Amino acid sequence: MLGPILAVTLAVPDLAVIERAYGETLGYQVVERGEISAEVSGVWNAPITAGRPYLIMQPASGADMVFRFVESPPVPGYEPLKTFGWNANELLVEDVDSMPTRLENSEFQIIAMPRNLSTTDDIKAMQAFGPAKELTYFTTVKSTSFGLGKAESYVDRVFIVINGGKSMDSHINFYGKTLGIEVSKPQPVRMSALNAILGFDSEREHPLSTANIGGPFMIELDQYPEGTIDRPLLPGDIPPGISIVSFVVEDLDTIPVNYRSKFLKPAGRPYNGNRSGLTVGPNGEWIELIERK
Repeated sequence: MLGPILAVTLAVPDLAVIERAYGETLGYQVVERGEISAEVSGVWNAPITAGRPYLIMQPASGADMVFRFVESPPVPGYEPLKTFGWNANELLVEDVDSMPTRLENSEFQIIAMPRNLSTTDDIKAMQAFGPAKELTYFTTVKSTSFGLGKAESYVDRVFIVINGGKSMDSHINFYGKTLGIEVSKPQPVRMSALNAILGFDSEREHPLSTANIGGPFMIELDQYPEGTIDRPLLPGDIPPGISIVSFVVEDLDTIPVNYRSKFLKPAGRPYNGNRSGLTVGPNGEWIELIERK
């Protein structure tokens, strides 16, 4: 019913810094720039975003998945990984062990060095804050058995988006029962970046599940610890940080959710004139759905 991922939208303070960091450090290329149209802000029901500058960047591999950066003011009370909703992007990379050197003297701030996952030695990841304090995982997947693909450029596309929730039940009820996606049984997993940012023991484990969406993509569903709050939101605006994840669907009319506005057909990426709508998940995550028959 959901997937693949077409775009991840981030609210950022300075597009020039983003363009330099993602271009020079990660090898991403600008494929579209402009101002948010009335149709796009209408899909979001976020009227004050109309006219804001935006930038769309694509990995050197040419993968269809893109980042959309929208120049936006800071939101008081928002801190990365301390609110529910979309909290991190995970990118495929060819060689994660070389990433720390690549990130030296860049706008990226390393949070956790490369390390095998606590559940498998076939996936190795590191974490860093980007120039807008967006948390990014850089991950090498050593086995094709996971069905997540492999990096086709030194730094490739997002293949996992990470959603912090109030409870595993909230995730499972929405993604599993409402959307009908296969959701794995929750298990305790070490989360290095979350532990580092919150000042927890580095080996502390948190409940984690995964939703297996269409294509070589996945949604990671985390249960965030006590003290996490709802993400603050300015009236008429998109959420701060990692704002929106855009997914392919076959038919908007068959998705059993409430939408923030009527369906519209914006031009440009990631819409390309297709019907689109936006819904909000159980933990405040904004989910954009774009039809592709």
